[in-house]
Amino acid sequence: MKSRKFFVFITAIVALAMLLSACAQATPAATAEPTAAPAATEEPTVAPVEPTAAPEHPLWSKELREAIAAAIDREVIVDRVFEGRNTPAYSMVPSDYPYATEPFLDKYGTRDLELAKKLLTDLGYTADKPFNFELWYPPEHYGTTTADVMQVIKEQLEETGLIKVDLKSQNWAEYVDSFVAGKLPAFILGWFPDFVDPDNWLTPFASCLQSPDNGVNYCNPAMDELLTKAATTPDGPDREALYKQIGELYADEVPTLPLFWEPEFITYRNGVEGIKISSAFEFNYYPLSFTADAKPASGKTDTIIIGTTDEVNSLDAQDAYATHDWEIIKNTGMPLLTYEPGTTNLIPAAAADLPKVSEDGLTYTFTLKDGLKFADGTPVTSADYLRAWQRIGLEGQVSGLVQNYVKDVTAPDAKTVVYTLKNSYGFFPALAATAPFVVTNPAEFPTDKIVAFPEKIDGIGPYRMVSHTPGEQLVLEANPNYIGEAPKIKNVIIRYYADPATLANAVEKGEIDIAWRTVGPVEAVRLQSVAGLTVETVNAPALRYLVFNDTFMVGSK
Repeated sequence: MKSRKFFVFITAIVALAMLLSACAQATPAATAEPTAAPAATEEPTVAPVEPTAAPEHPLWSKELREAIAAAIDREVIVDRVFEGRNTPAYSMVPSDYPYATEPFLDKYGTRDLELAKKLLTDLGYTADKPFNFELWYPPEHYGTTTADVMQVIKEQLEETGLIKVDLKSQNWAEYVDSFVAGKLPAFILGWFPDFVDPDNWLTPFASCLQSPDNGVNYCNPAMDELLTKAATTPDGPDREALYKQIGELYADEVPTLPLFWEPEFITYRNGVEGIKISSAFEFNYYPLSFTADAKPASGKTDTIIIGTTDEVNSLDAQDAYATHDWEIIKNTGMPLLTYEPGTTNLIPAAAADLPKVSEDGLTYTFTLKDGLKFADGTPVTSADYLRAWQRIGLEGQVSGLVQNYVKDVTAPDAKTVVYTLKNSYGFFPALAATAPFVVTNPAEFPTDKIVAFPEKIDGIGPYRMVSHTPGEQLVLEANPNYIGEAPKIKNVIIRYYADPATLANAVEKGEIDIAWRTVGPVEAVRLQSVAGLTVETVNAPALRYLVFNDTFMVGSK
């Protein structure tokens, strides 16, 4: 464009000079016709010159991801933003899960700023020409502290002197659309597992098949091979060794970067006993009890009131796919296996023992306990488990969780249930402890229909649901036909609150005995100073992590 302007300017000067010369030399007669204006000179056509387009190229390299992993100090993030309430994460797998290691701590320590600088310098970045990238976050979805977390990360990365971070945010709905579409180069996300096994913390982010669903778009055949081997290897030393290898490769490749574990808080009044919640996130109501000097919110020692800001989305075991729904389903029902309260140890529940596994790992055979009955007295047989499998075919919210792994279910006799898998998955026992493996009473949940909001639930768990007023309360009472340890408290009332502040006020005033999900860090800190209350931190497996979109391209569009 510059050359065309210059040409026009010279042409104008030449034309003006010619005109002035003509005026000076010619002396036209007074009666002469006015001199005709010279024909306008046609402006030459000059094609605009477009800038040369820079070729597109991937934004991320392994070395860049390593540099960011080395530059971030999780301890500082936790202290500055959360006052030490959260826990630094040096692995994608919770520390109390089977085969958990801390590969990011092993490789980078708590922080290695010099390593970060070296990696960036070796890539050619300088103070004058730093690595620039956008880092995205949702400002409200994970709480108002997310913006503070991102600011600390920005400061830490820019402390290298070789990185410039442009923080950007979107509301949650747009954010999800953007990262799924691959539009975000780097961003923060949270993760809560479906079942207690390392596979559910690794495969969704590091496998060629599943990582695009989470915006990672990472694909490494070597990682895929290790993940497949680990998923299909029975529990034991061989599987442990595989997950150690996966952890080391994960820290080298950094498809995602774990930041911190975010705890839940549970608050209860003096005199409440029996609360045991582990990272399996199982909250069993049947061990709850009152001491002799307790003052129950209901005024009765046979009734306990639990408050929550959660809500019911579905109470159909073959449909529900939310934490609170699963909690109610597991307290009114019983999977084949469950977790020993307060631990991640799998123990038999509806099954008489742990399953028998075929040599090829493709079939799991469960034998049911004697005397299983629904709360209304109807006997439970293997046919009910076959019916549960048929109901999974109704394509409820949770169907994929089962159908991804289970090929078929058979019931060779009244007490035997056989699951045939699509592959040999070592974590299947953990999957069998999830809510979709709870059988439902055919009187309340027809084979051909999902019932998200039943009027009652007569399951096989320690409690039965006798009433539910959505948004207000849900009432449970002890199941007279439960074959396990009898509940210490006969009645459980769940009350629903709009926000953490209202929930916190309710437990403070003695309107409820327990405040659970979600009190939140602000109210938890305040309640710690209230006499007569105990606030406990639950090390729930809620992970916050950074995602590097491995296929994000930079260059002219």
